[in-house]
Amino acid sequence: MLDYFSRSIAVRHLRSNLRQNLLTVGVVAISVTLIVFLGALVGGLQQRLIDSVTGAIAHVVIRQPEREPVGAWEVPEGREAEALYVGRVVKLQQRRQKIEDWAGWIPRLERAHPAIVGVAAMTEGPGFLVRAAKRKAVRLVGMIPERYNVILDVQGSLAAGRFFGLNPGEAALGRKLAKEFALQLGDKIRLVSDEGNAQSFTLAGIFESGFTVVDEGTVFVPLKDGQALFALGTAVTTIGLKLADVFQADAVAGRLAPQLPYEVESWMKKNENLLDALRTQKQNTGLILGFSVVAAGFSIAGILITAVMSRMREIGILKAVGATRRQILGIFALEGILVAALGALVGAGLGAWIAILAERWLQAGIVARSGGVFRVDLRPELFAGAIGVAIVVGLLAALYPAWRAARVNPVDVIRGT
Repeated sequence: MLDYFSRSIAVRHLRSNLRQNLLTVGVVAISVTLIVFLGALVGGLQQRLIDSVTGAIAHVVIRQPEREPVGAWEVPEGREAEALYVGRVVKLQQRRQKIEDWAGWIPRLERAHPAIVGVAAMTEGPGFLVRAAKRKAVRLVGMIPERYNVILDVQGSLAAGRFFGLNPGEAALGRKLAKEFALQLGDKIRLVSDEGNAQSFTLAGIFESGFTVVDEGTVFVPLKDGQALFALGTAVTTIGLKLADVFQADAVAGRLAPQLPYEVESWMKKNENLLDALRTQKQNTGLILGFSVVAAGFSIAGILITAVMSRMREIGILKAVGATRRQILGIFALEGILVAALGALVGAGLGAWIAILAERWLQAGIVARSGGVFRVDLRPELFAGAIGVAIVVGLLAALYPAWRAARVNPVDVIRGT
């Protein structure tokens, strides 16, 4: 804890050398601005890449595992009960994989892991959208809108109509698909599943999610209508989980797999190439930020060391009037911390402001080209890290020359020898 003498001298120094201190604050602010801006920009690019892959899908998918018939000669000893069919020639009618007891699993899955923020049961599969003579292959999804909206925010991206509260016989689809078929709210469409079942629907909602594969080729219908289209009875084909942190998908899937009689698959398993690219990009980002921190540290240290060394005569006078080495170190440590902290706060605010301007500029260009969204990643830890680096470097840069100066003979310093 600094005594009153050290605090008063430090404040007096800061006031008397205002121009030099403002220059030091400016150098610190520019360095912190660089760190915050680069960190936010690169973090936003990473987040956009992740969202483009995981934004429209469940992070963990639960489904019935595929089962293949085997002959008696292929069954390992002791596992005869696991064979589905036994014989020389096996012919199976294509059957859709389904989960019969899904309703009982929903509440259990919601409590299974703290990272799980949403659970939705779905019937999904290929089909056709038909209107007059026009026909197009689409993905048909039967779901409960209020639950599925956690997987993909359809309600929040509505261009017209509604998504929540879809009634039987109503459907919602993307704006691009609606435009392709010249559809408006209230128009009739016909959906045909790959099972050959067909049903007419009234268009109740048109959305624009920003995901091309959804906006151009997906039709949402109530869960019971989806079950009827795919002849599933009361079953579903998949249960999707949405997580607060997409990178916990493998951990959540690994924890759930032993507890469920179904196949549990994480999005990370299907996107290993993307994850490798993200890891490489993260390493590159770390290198860029690391070099930025080093460069900023040298800039801060250089200006603070110069400021301290220019006060050698003052240090000599302080020692001559009885100031201890500890008090001298405390004076310059406090000055370094205050100057670095002020510069860091200014730089953090300036960096955030520039990052937000860059976000608006980039987003305007992206929206004009593809209707997507770009956001910079202004996380609290980015600000804390940049400010912390500035303060630590400021403290060290002030202490080292002050420590050296505090050891010299005050008579030699005052004489200038």
